[in-house]
Amino acid sequence: MTDTTDSYHCFHCEKPTTSIRAIPIMDEKEEDRWEMLCEDCYEEWLHSLKG
Repeated sequence: MTDTTDSYHCFHCEKPTTSIRAIPIMDEKEEDRWEMLCEDCYEEWLHSLKG
């Protein structure tokens, strides 16, 4: 999921961004939630999944 607007802040780096990626997160209560990442943090997150 990608959205474009200037009112977002990245969940990881907390910088304002015009482009975000929503990623699913499972918390300790096993409840799904969505976090918004900028393109740089999204690429980092995706790379960490690939190992």
